[in-house]
Amino acid sequence: MTMRSLFLSFLALAGLPAYAQTQAGDDDGAWNEYTIMPSHYPADAPRFEAYPAKVYRGPNAPVRWRADPESRMFRTNLKEWGKAKSNFAGHYILAGWGCGTDCAQIAIIDARTGKVFHPDAAGTAVTVNVHDDFWRNDETPLRYRKDSRLLVLIGMPNEDASQRGISFYLWEPPKLRLIRRVPVGWYPDTPGQVQP
Repeated sequence: MTMRSLFLSFLALAGLPAYAQTQAGDDDGAWNEYTIMPSHYPADAPRFEAYPAKVYRGPNAPVRWRADPESRMFRTNLKEWGKAKSNFAGHYILAGWGCGTDCAQIAIIDARTGKVFHPDAAGTAVTVNVHDDFWRNDETPLRYRKDSRLLVLIGMPNEDASQRGISFYLWEPPKLRLIRRVPVGWYPDTPGQVQP
């Protein structure tokens, strides 16, 4: 499964059309000063190769969805994702599903043990007003690899406008640790201003 198809499955589960993710607030796709653009992606960004992980090829353990209240709440999604092969940080499965308009809920499953992690640093990813170029070549605003502990989130982690931009996280179980953020501002809260 490609990263784009993974994210499109997030959208499908949320009942969102794929094109909803590529619009910048109007019907013609025009971008503005609040759009996260490819030019925001730093030339000296952390690289996947700098944070290697040995890829696990063994069988998946049953997902331990009964272990905590949050996992019990999302048991159907977690059990389904638990069938997937490792796609992140060696022996983990980066799982996700829709949590509202332009939003994906994120969980990390240890394929070897079945343990589920709900990362505080990036429990959700909101991708409003992200330029189309971040969606090309089967990529999504969530970038990760099975042979690396690096996760890149292009958008708004945890629906928090103060964290909006391009965020680079390092997976250090049981947490994602922010190692760099390129901030991109959001619409100001000005009385009378129409919010997108």
